[in-house]
Amino acid sequence: MDLFDFDFTNSASGEKPKVIFFDTETTGSRDDDQIIEIGAIVEDFDGAYELYDELCSTTDNKLIDLEAMVVHGVRNEDLEGKEPFNKCDFYSRINELNTPINYLVAHNLPFDLGKLRYYGFKEKMQAIDTLQCAKHLYEINETIGDLEYALPNYKLQTFRYALFNKEEEQQEAAKYGIDIRAHNAISDVVILRMFFNKLVSRVEQKYPEFDYSQVLQELVRLSKEPVMVKSFNFGKYKGRLIKGVLETDRGYLEWLYRDMGKKKHAGESVDENLYQTLKVLLEQK
Repeated sequence: MDLFDFDFTNSASGEKPKVIFFDTETTGSRDDDQIIEIGAIVEDFDGAYELYDELCSTTDNKLIDLEAMVVHGVRNEDLEGKEPFNKCDFYSRINELNTPINYLVAHNLPFDLGKLRYYGFKEKMQAIDTLQCAKHLYEINETIGDLEYALPNYKLQTFRYALFNKEEEQQEAAKYGIDIRAHNAISDVVILRMFFNKLVSRVEQKYPEFDYSQVLQELVRLSKEPVMVKSFNFGKYKGRLIKGVLETDRGYLEWLYRDMGKKKHAGESVDENLYQTLKVLLEQK
């Protein structure tokens, strides 16, 4: 199923919801880093779409971090003569669409949403984080795709190469009149759009009685729901089951939980899934 298979008109207002798929490239990963590239597809449920593919200048002469430049390939000179993000077309459009009837979709949405908030955006839309949904709907080491790869992580590019072949990508990109390029914002949005359909299918398999509005609401719910983390992917217990560490070194888990709590209280970002997992496990005994 796809967006366009359903009449999704809001019965109260007569409006049809829009789904905004988007991705940002930035000067770096710190809280004060800025958006330098935005890619977005705004889709109606009748099949119409708007495409945004914009480079954005920085303010206060902020330069792109070298590490970030290596990833996305945007150079400081590429931004010469461009408007800052809050003057770009997409920023104006997303503010127009910022109502609860519409859906905002990204992979690792908290990061991209944090960048929008840097420019004063206050979201009212329903949010779908495909990364968090994937953690609910796929298991690490699960075999996926026609070639039955074992899923090693939840990165969008991992799902891209495991689930879609080159012809499928090109067909999807052709619908929007673009070429797929590595770590380019609008290219990543096309992959995001394709992966979104895979998540929709997973929910439909689990709840065949759901109509499309219920499927989207389930994705909204999963985006907010913490995922129980099974094993550590860092530190001295990397690769160990957390429940096993609870039995042998409860003190470490208690310290880690307190430390994460202090960071949250100070406004620092933490792995919310791990934090909630520790909270549940420590409260059980």
